[in-house]
Amino acid sequence: MAIDMAEEEKKEPTEKAEKEEGKEEKKEPKKSKKKADKVAELEQQLEEQKDQYLYLAAEYANYRKRTQREKDALNGDITAAVIGEFLTVLDNFERAASNPNADFEAYKKGVEMIFTQFGDILKKLGAESFGEVGDPFDPNLHNAVMHIESDDFGESTVAQVFSKGYKCGDRIIRCATVQVAN
Repeated sequence: MAIDMAEEEKKEPTEKAEKEEGKEEKKEPKKSKKKADKVAELEQQLEEQKDQYLYLAAEYANYRKRTQREKDALNGDITAAVIGEFLTVLDNFERAASNPNADFEAYKKGVEMIFTQFGDILKKLGAESFGEVGDPFDPNLHNAVMHIESDDFGESTVAQVFSKGYKCGDRIIRCATVQVAN
């Protein structure tokens, strides 16, 4: 009988271990199913985020291409408009050059009219000239190519203008080339 009891005691822990393993097996499928569901949900969210990212990247690429096309088209339109403004000046120069019967006074008057027309076009386009004799020298607006000592002008004053400067709004198109008195 002692042997039987010892065997039973050996069986009991084994049976208990088997019962506990069965419980753990039942718990594990529930936990692994929850984990699998969570992983699947996270993978789906990741795919949605990837799709949103790819859509946004494609939208941005299309935006860049569209704005570049619009910029190129606008640049072409502006260039054509400016050239169109100056074509009338060119036409008048051609008429003046092709008139063999014009005397000097008529020719001079025609050139003055063309010069006025040219200035009107620049004003219409928003360009204005600067750089007059007597202006204070400003290195941001003037390009000094010569210096003179003179009592007729104040210090750092424009004494002579070789070519006028032009600006459009706040943008300098060309600096005035000047002689400066010291």
